Amino acid sequence: MGRLDGRIALVTGGGRGIGRAVALAFAREGADVAVAGARDRAALHEVEQAIASLGRRALADTVDVARREGVDRLVKRVIEDWGRIDILVNNAGILHPAPLEEISGEQWDTTIAVHLTGTFNCTQAVLPAMKREGRGKIINVAAPSALRGASGVADYAAAKGGIIAFTRNAAIELRPHNIQVNCISPVAETRMTDALDTFRLRQSPDAGRPRRPPPDAVAPAFVFFASGDSDYITGQILAVDGGFTV
Repeated sequence: MGRLDGRIALVTGGGRGIGRAVALAFAREGADVAVAGARDRAALHEVEQAIASLGRRALADTVDVARREGVDRLVKRVIEDWGRIDILVNNAGILHPAPLEEISGEQWDTTIAVHLTGTFNCTQAVLPAMKREGRGKIINVAAPSALRGASGVADYAAAKGGIIAFTRNAAIELRPHNIQVNCISPVAETRMTDALDTFRLRQSPDAGRPRRPPPDAVAPAFVFFASGDSDYITGQILAVDGGFTV
C-alpha cells in the first residue's frame, strides 16, 4: 500500500529532472499523476508512459505556467477527467546564468513570470477544487541561491526568494481550509545546474564542477510533503541539498 494511494497530483516542469523524478515517485506511491511542461512534448510523453507503466493514470500536457489561460485549461482538464486535484507541485522553472549587469529586462521579466507568477497562477487555479474537498497539499520549489546568494543568478534567486515568501503567506491563508503549503529547496544534477556550472567555469576556469545527487535523491522529500505524514506541517522551507546551505 502506497503513501499516496488514491491521490491525484499535478506536477509542473514534469518532463525532466526533479519534476520527472517527483512524478514517478508519486506514481510508485499510488498517485495518479498529471505532468506539465512548457515545450518538450517528447519528454512529457515519455514520463506519461512511465507513469502508466506503474499502473497509475497519467496525463501530460504542454503549458506555459506564466500564462493563466493555459494553467486554467490544464486544471480544468485534470478535474474533468479525474474529479479533483489533491497535490500540486510548482516545479516549473528556467535558468539563464548571467552577470547582474548583463541581465536584460526581458530576461528578468521572463524569469519572474515563470517561477513566481507561475507558482501563483497554478496555486490559485487549484484552490477551488481543493477547498471543495476540504484538503490539499501544495509544494513549491525554491533554491539555495534564495537562501544564501550566488553569482550569476540574480533574477533566478529573486524569483525563488519570492516563492519562499509566497509559501509562508499562502500557508497562513489556507490553513483554515486544511491545505498545507510547503517549500523545498533542492540541489540535484539537472540541465539547469549544467548551465550554471558552464557559466561559472567560464568565469573561474579552475573552480571545478561540484558533485550533486541525482533528482531521485530529492524526490522522497516531495513524497513526505504530499502525504498524510505532513498534515500538521505548513509554511516550512526544507533544504534538501546535502548541507549546501548550512
